[in-house]
Amino acid sequence: MAELSTLLHQEVPEGRNNLADSHSNLERVADYCEANYFQSENKRYALDETKNYTTQSLASVAYQINTLAYNFLQLLDLQSSQLSEMESQMNHISQTVMIHKEKVARREIGVLTANKMTSRQYKIIAPANPEKPIKYVRKNIDYTIFDDVGHGIRAAGTPRTKQRGGSQSSVQSLGASSTGSGLASVAVGPAPTTKPPTPPQTGRTGIFNLISQHMES
Repeated sequence: MAELSTLLHQEVPEGRNNLADSHSNLERVADYCEANYFQSENKRYALDETKNYTTQSLASVAYQINTLAYNFLQLLDLQSSQLSEMESQMNHISQTVMIHKEKVARREIGVLTANKMTSRQYKIIAPANPEKPIKYVRKNIDYTIFDDVGHGIRAAGTPRTKQRGGSQSSVQSLGASSTGSGLASVAVGPAPTTKPPTPPQTGRTGIFNLISQHMES
């Protein structure tokens, strides 16, 4: 704030006053150089003096303009930063007001509501009469429980075997039980031959004779 006040009330006005003074000084310098050139006998010396005055005047004016422009730009930067700070402060104030309004509104809504009494209870409640635990009893595995399932052949009335045997013993017991019961459905036929029997071969003439005899009859 102090730097902004210094630029605004001291440096910028002084720069403007210096430019105004330089304007009047340049007019006097121009009048002097013109009169000196016409009145002087040595025109070469008068021209060199005019050149020196012109160079100094232009350098002085350029320096003053540069200083005034720098101070003015710095003044604008400080003012913009001050405006940004004021904007942030205004936003903070507006947010504070909105928060206060929200609190007041929630308080008014809370006045219109009623407190709800909630009773706390356990989600899992143990039963009043707990069940007695059952004692574990080990049972042997019955491997013959699925003997009747599937396409197995077993004679009716034969008891289920309790022991596990090989395939040959089961087949022998099955053949013995079938012969003892006298069931015709499980009778074993003769052993197959090496080649199937061949049907009797008849010529084409024999077939035609049989067909003609059948038609005549």
